[in-house]
Order: sequence, then C-alpha cells, then structure tokens
Amino acid sequence: MRRLLIAMLPALFLYAPAAPAQDIEALERQLEQARDAAPMVVKPFTASTRKAKYFGDYEPRKGNEFKRGEEIFFYGELKNLTFKKNAQGVFEPAFEVDLEVKALKDGKTMSQPKVMNFKLPTRSRVQDLFLNLSLSLDQAPPGNYNVKFVIRDLNSKKSAVASQDITLK
Repeated sequence: MRRLLIAMLPALFLYAPAAPAQDIEALERQLEQARDAAPMVVKPFTASTRKAKYFGDYEPRKGNEFKRGEEIFFYGELKNLTFKKNAQGVFEPAFEVDLEVKALKDGKTMSQPKVMNFKLPTRSRVQDLFLNLSLSLDQAPPGNYNVKFVIRDLNSKKSAVASQDITLK
C-alpha cells in the first residue's frame, strides 16, 4: 500500500488546482516590490567570444588574455532594475553605463562616463535584460588591467558594478 501511494504522488500533482488569476497578480506585485527593494546586480558577468544576439546567448571566453587592439566582448544579465510606469501606464526602464580601466601595475586609471545609455518604453515588464559591452584597448601598453563597468539605474539610486581582470599581450 505504501509503495502504491508513493508511486501515485507525482500523478496527484498533475491534478492540483491551478492558482486563481488574482493570486498570480498578487504574487507578481510582490515580486515587483521585492525586485525594487533588492540591490541591482549583474549576474552572470563574463568575457565572451562574441556579442550575444539574445538573452542567454553568450559563449564564455576561455582565459583573460587579449591582443592589443583586439575587440573585447563582455556579457552580463541585469537583475533588479527599477521599472517605473509613466502617466500612460508604460514602463520606462532606463540605465547608463560608465567604464573604468585601471592598470594593475601602477594604478593609472582611464574613465569614460556614459559608454552606454539605455531606455526601453514597454507595456509589459521585461524580465530578460542583458548587456553587450565591448571595448578595444588600442593605446594601452601590454600588462594587467581591471575593466570595470558601473551600471546606474536612472529610475532609482541603485547601481551595480561588474568587473574583470584582463591581460593585454
């Protein structure tokens, strides 16, 4: 009898009643509140072999060595961006990205604000936001560097940092 009950458990879940639409809407509101309260993060963040065509379409690069002047691609998935609605009920997620490259040997830093500016008016909350970031260090001498992107949410005071150490040959 006990074996029969254990064997029937998966089938019982197939016939579980569906959650009412109002419950799903309440859960979505709670999830939205949790995302607004949570810190913004970029995860995963990795050097990639090419630009991604869509969310999740990245090929992590093996190693962190690059040739001088080579285009360096980075992929990241942005989480907990603030989505505010305008008077027409349209969400307007927006952010800017700043770049900082620091030589690890002597600490010299090159900064460039607003290397990317993003705004996406949409009637539905977008869940799958990803970043395609790239740079080329044509003038930098061979050595070790830290590449840091600072992503600033334009609808809140949130920001996130994504960085990676690289070596130029």
